Amino acid sequence: MPSRRRLLATVGSAAITGLAGCSGSESGGSDTVDCQTSASDHGDGDILNTGARGIVEDGDVRLTVPLSVEDVRESDIDRLEVYDSADTLTYTIPVSADDAELMANKGGVNEGQLLYEQSLGHRPFHGRYRVVAVNTGGEAVDFVTVELNCFPDVTD
Repeated sequence: MPSRRRLLATVGSAAITGLAGCSGSESGGSDTVDCQTSASDHGDGDILNTGARGIVEDGDVRLTVPLSVEDVRESDIDRLEVYDSADTLTYTIPVSADDAELMANKGGVNEGQLLYEQSLGHRPFHGRYRVVAVNTGGEAVDFVTVELNCFPDVTD
């Protein structure tokens, strides 16, 4: 019989997969045993189509945002602004297409992709964040809102 954690992760994953199929403009979710992420809102742009997700490494929760090097260049993306559930600017992550050379040796990064990360805290950790891609002119070109539920360390 599967553990409660595995059952909840499976049910959550199925629910998010169903939601992601309802709208072409929303990002899907990403679930692990440690952390579930779902996109609740998405802007009209294509920059953040791959969304953002929460990951857990050594008990620390991080928000990860994959970006295409080509999208960063074409849209002249300068930074990612991360707003909390109270809509307060919480983090600013500098972005540059030149980061591709540095990220080429980073695990979890595909060719032509940048992966930006922001430390959020220790698990258990739950929250809602709006990630906004901003160009060098200060214009918001896309956004995605994600909800994170990162659970305490539980053994199966």
